[in-house]
Amino acid sequence: MLKPLRFLKSQKLMTIAAHESKDVWVANVYFGIDEKSTIYFISPKDTKHSKMIQKNPNIAFSVAWFDPKNHKNRKSVQGLGVCRATNNPNEIANGIKLLYKKFPDLRDILTVKWILSNAWGSKIWIIKPTYIKYWDDEIYGEEESEEFKF
Repeated sequence: MLKPLRFLKSQKLMTIAAHESKDVWVANVYFGIDEKSTIYFISPKDTKHSKMIQKNPNIAFSVAWFDPKNHKNRKSVQGLGVCRATNNPNEIANGIKLLYKKFPDLRDILTVKWILSNAWGSKIWIIKPTYIKYWDDEIYGEEESEEFKF
């Protein structure tokens, strides 16, 4: 298992950055990640970041953690990837399953049927990472980080 994958599986909130022409926008999204490092999140299709992703699927993303009692115990993923919404029921089901692991209370409302028909236009979005920089003081010490290309 890739070192950053273990870290990402332990986290719930990711910041994504989308851009088009001269504008850049960041958004915080709840996410799940599978064994192939594919990232899934849910978001309505008419949000600012979703509209930008539909025009330009190349995004950046970041997840950070630190120990407030020890400023030398930090972990972070910074990455690049290609993002898209999916209407594929199998991909939707996989994304939902991963989100359930982190947010079990979503089981009551979040289903494939709901994603395909909800009034808000919420979609399951998929990020295929192309690059990840993993920063982990515990593992890398003074070296701080390692880079992964996909």
